[in-house]
Amino acid sequence: MTETPPPAPKQSPGGASSPNDEERFAARPGQQENPDPRGGTPATGQPRHEMAGSSAYPQFEGPGAAHYGSEPVQPPPPVGAPHPSYGPQGTGPGWAPPPGPAPAQEPVYGYQQVTTGPGTLDVGQALSYGWARFRANPGPWVGVTAVGMVIYLAFVLVVQLTDPTTMLPLLLVFLAVMAGIWLLQAAMVRGALYETDGTPPPFGAYFRFVNAGNVLLTALLAFTLTFLGSAICLIPGLIAGWLCMFSLHFVVDQDQGPFEALKSSFTLVVANAGQVLLLALAVLVVTFLGLLLCGFGLLIAGPVAVIAVTYAYRALTGGSVAAL
Repeated sequence: MTETPPPAPKQSPGGASSPNDEERFAARPGQQENPDPRGGTPATGQPRHEMAGSSAYPQFEGPGAAHYGSEPVQPPPPVGAPHPSYGPQGTGPGWAPPPGPAPAQEPVYGYQQVTTGPGTLDVGQALSYGWARFRANPGPWVGVTAVGMVIYLAFVLVVQLTDPTTMLPLLLVFLAVMAGIWLLQAAMVRGALYETDGTPPPFGAYFRFVNAGNVLLTALLAFTLTFLGSAICLIPGLIAGWLCMFSLHFVVDQDQGPFEALKSSFTLVVANAGQVLLLALAVLVVTFLGLLLCGFGLLIAGPVAVIAVTYAYRALTGGSVAAL
């Protein structure tokens, strides 16, 4: 009989002869057969790194292994480069911020730091800014200023009708009228702050302030200082009014208390004495020109002066001013 020759061995991918692949994964005595060539455990077929105790890293068969199972192994970072997993976000010397633009910061309402050095203020630019803003939104400004004239006329009418003969009733009426005027001044400051923010306010927006108590106390303290200074001599009274020039702005814009607002106003005025003095003189001239037309010119001069002073407040405290 002719003896049948054995089958030829299978060729490996590289072309060299190798034993049968099935013999490579044949089960040894005492083990179950595992035909999975990816190196799982013989009994369960799980990856080897899960059976390696506490280590969670894959175990490589040799230095040339680039994959373990179906998951690629990431190469280590180059020498000197920050590792992306070093430390929590924003901490540690190895952390690097993600690519892309930086997140925008939320705007902060008010400007809490009062500058102690001289700022930059153009008095002519402040007046031009006040006139331009008034001309772009005249209706609400005239309406708010007219309320002040009505308050004054009501005071005169009450005095004429009641004809108080003692000091106490006259003082009470005077304080009631002054409280209305101070609140109206705060409303105009609120409207001027809207204007410098680039938002022409409607009539109701002028009265959107919730710190009326601080407004009244601050105005009362400023009025008392000015009155006492004027009682001594006219010049100290003018100086006191000049130093309190921005007190209501700090109350309405930054919600400061009465004493803190007066201190902030004093600091700001003294640090910019020359520029603020020119501004105060310019405001007095504008107000005087408004009085020449039987007081009706104040319907224009008043808003222009308030917006100009608010422009100076924002410029000197480092706040932003909307372009015309």
